[in-house]
Amino acid sequence: MLETLTGAPLTLPAAEVEPVLPPVVPAPDPQPEEIGELYVRHRPLLLHVGCRKFRIPEQDAEGLIQEVFVSFMTTTTKVENTRAWLVAAMCNASRHYWRGQGRTEPLPDDFDDHTDPSSTGIADKLAMIITMQQALGYLQPRCRETLYLHYYEGRSANDVAASLDTTSRYAEKLIHNCLKRVREIYLSITAVKR
Repeated sequence: MLETLTGAPLTLPAAEVEPVLPPVVPAPDPQPEEIGELYVRHRPLLLHVGCRKFRIPEQDAEGLIQEVFVSFMTTTTKVENTRAWLVAAMCNASRHYWRGQGRTEPLPDDFDDHTDPSSTGIADKLAMIITMQQALGYLQPRCRETLYLHYYEGRSANDVAASLDTTSRYAEKLIHNCLKRVREIYLSITAVKR
């Protein structure tokens, strides 16, 4: 104790004393029986997240839950809130699942009853192709080549003129006349005769 010059005891103002807290001890790694309890406790929630929020089929969601718990057991970072960590891991696993699936949808149960939309009218398409081949067969070879270059290969009138070694104005006239001629032949072939 301190004394003043007069011999009176000296009183010091009371200093604020911080309470001494016990040292923080990290939680031990979960033991297998604790993992089992965590699994039983959090499985319904994780299943709900996978199936309801992310629309994952139940059997696939079960597999994701297993992966989440394996990841939980092997993580080296300290997990402070187990429930939040598991839910976040389930959300991430669910997103990864859909990225891998490519958003595919299963076929309907009655898919045998459905027809291929591209197969409707196939008979009409084949009839038109055969008729067009027949109409083109009636054309002169130069006309056939002109239409092939312009419509099938997509060349311009200038390119057709260069291929046929003629002027572009004549190539335009040739394209016009050949198209007019094949149209007449096509209509005469498809005309209903009475």
